[in-house]
Amino acid sequence: MSKARVLVVEDDSDLREALSDTLEIAEYQVWDVDSGEGALAFLEKQAVDMVVSDINMGGINGHELLERIRLKWPQIPVLLITAYGDIGSAVQAMRSGAVDYLIKPFKPQLLVDAVGRYANGMAI
Repeated sequence: MSKARVLVVEDDSDLREALSDTLEIAEYQVWDVDSGEGALAFLEKQAVDMVVSDINMGGINGHELLERIRLKWPQIPVLLITAYGDIGSAVQAMRSGAVDYLIKPFKPQLLVDAVGRYANGMAI
């Protein structure tokens, strides 16, 4: 079985590279973009099995990106990550359809495990 295709959406270039590298080491096929707008444009052209997105970005933030993905591509699981986690934001994300919510900093294995649970349709 081939590994899932994952789109990473993160406006911080260093963190975007770290997230992408972590998933590539775990043998996922990874693309990355630096904005919610970039993610929507990418999804119009390329199918993915999962989206991993930061919440706090300029322009379209992670919550709005999640809502737009749920409307147009409801089958794609979305995992949200943030450095500003609180219970209310996590509850909002899950109610809006996020499959999981990670608070930075997190161990790379947590990301790999979460993607493994959802990217191949196992927990959807």
